[in-house]
Amino acid sequence: MIRRALVVLAMVSVPLAGRSVVDQVGREVQLPPVVSRVVSLHSGASWMVYVLGDADRLVGAYFASLPTDPVAQGALAGLDPNYRAKELPVKPTVEALVTLRPDVVLASSVVHGEGLASLLAEVGIPTVLYYPETLDGVAEALLLTGQVLGRDERAHELVRRFWGLVATVADAMGGRSPRPRVYFTAYTVPNVYAGDVIQNVIIELAGGIPLGKALAPRPGLFWQRVDGEQILVWNPEVILVPAYSRARPADFFADPIWGAVTAVRTGRVHRFPEFLAPWDIPGPEVVLGLLWLAETLHPGATGLDLAAEVIRFYQDFYGIELSPDAVAALLGT
Repeated sequence: MIRRALVVLAMVSVPLAGRSVVDQVGREVQLPPVVSRVVSLHSGASWMVYVLGDADRLVGAYFASLPTDPVAQGALAGLDPNYRAKELPVKPTVEALVTLRPDVVLASSVVHGEGLASLLAEVGIPTVLYYPETLDGVAEALLLTGQVLGRDERAHELVRRFWGLVATVADAMGGRSPRPRVYFTAYTVPNVYAGDVIQNVIIELAGGIPLGKALAPRPGLFWQRVDGEQILVWNPEVILVPAYSRARPADFFADPIWGAVTAVRTGRVHRFPEFLAPWDIPGPEVVLGLLWLAETLHPGATGLDLAAEVIRFYQDFYGIELSPDAVAALLGT
């Protein structure tokens, strides 16, 4: 019944001969000759569409988090006056997706997977699956998005800039010690990012020890729940709280168990920055998250002017001019 309803709703004609891309799980995906309408259900991919200059082609997007800062809101409205109307939940219904009439859907291999891709294929909508949970993966995802949108030259230009910053941090942090134990909370206080996710990747490269890396994430998710006993055994020296989390730094100071760990006793509980997008998700800004984290764990170690790099990044990637005062507010300096 649902399949018949979707076919009627989609009103999809036989597709014209187009082109193909290979997505991040190795699937060859046939695309229409012209991609004019894009839905992105992967937050990192959503921002990749913006940095490639194609806000007008984005008809629906999952963002993970939208900015609350007025300067950031104004900057995003300048890029895309309709961004709020385009916001989607991470798992919209297939019917809702079909009504947007996308030429292609960009989705997560973990959250959506081939199940969604198969359903959409039945109504003639191709799905490109993303898994950018390493820095290599983020660069590959940006190049892949460039292929989908026909923006290969722009994508390669941004990837070169991305790798330039990564290399500078990697060179500076190689062999750095001591390496603090870092707890990166996910959506609530007892949830830690687990396994080989991008958050743990950047902790290691920035000169820290990601405490959640040894844990297996919950199926279809990127985190694992831990109890108070494990927290005390780990005794984190630094705690990171993402902008989109329901947890807040103050929550750790109010909890008697957390009050016993080194990070809380020494005040090293940090909210991870965001401007347009959170700096820890696997999208373009993750390179800023890496740089900020290296400077937070090992102040001065990179030899870079963090504020100047932030200004340069938003100019190069988004065409946004940020003032020194706006960057100081963003960085809390």
